[in-house]
Amino acid sequence: MAMIEIACETGDRISVPGDSLEGVSLEGMNLHRALLDRANLRGANLSDASLRSAWLEGAVLDGAVLRNTNLAAVNASDASFVNASCENAFMRAGVYRQAKFDGACLFGADMGGSDFRGASFRSTDLRNADLADANLDGTTFDTATVWPTGFDPLAAGATLIT
Repeated sequence: MAMIEIACETGDRISVPGDSLEGVSLEGMNLHRALLDRANLRGANLSDASLRSAWLEGAVLDGAVLRNTNLAAVNASDASFVNASCENAFMRAGVYRQAKFDGACLFGADMGGSDFRGASFRSTDLRNADLADANLDGTTFDTATVWPTGFDPLAAGATLIT
């Protein structure tokens, strides 16, 4: 069987069976500082995994499952999380500039202190998300986006797209 190796800046290498990361199960794995720029992780299961300080710039995580995933301090600029399940993900102090979260579920996600400038949140579920000190300048959302109770996206710098 073919194997894929995921390199980490820590010097670790994680071997995953298969010839693609699309739809792969990385559930519960320690991928600290993994180098996954432009990786195709569409439909992958990353639940309970640690991607702390990982490089996900331009990665495709559409339809991926990231429940309870540690995404602290990641660089996920230009990444796509369309229709991803990110319930209760720990996303503090990350860089998500120009990322797409359209249709994603970020229910209960801890997104505090992260940089979301220019990101798209169309039809996104952000109920119970912690957005304290998150930079939402230039982000876009639509009327189907659900924000945390009492949160004013316009005052936070987001723009309603009709």
